[in-house]
Amino acid sequence: MGYILLGAAIGATIGYLIPPGSFFWFILGAASGYIARPYIDQRRY
Repeated sequence: MGYILLGAAIGATIGYLIPPGSFFWFILGAASGYIARPYIDQRRY
């Protein structure tokens, strides 16, 4: 869940700077965090 929230926070921050808006980047960031979670967890030693 932390990766989703982190991705959403980063996406919302980017959304203030880059069009098409914060909601689009919020959703994209949350989806990216969800997709990246298994790969990040797998690389832990």
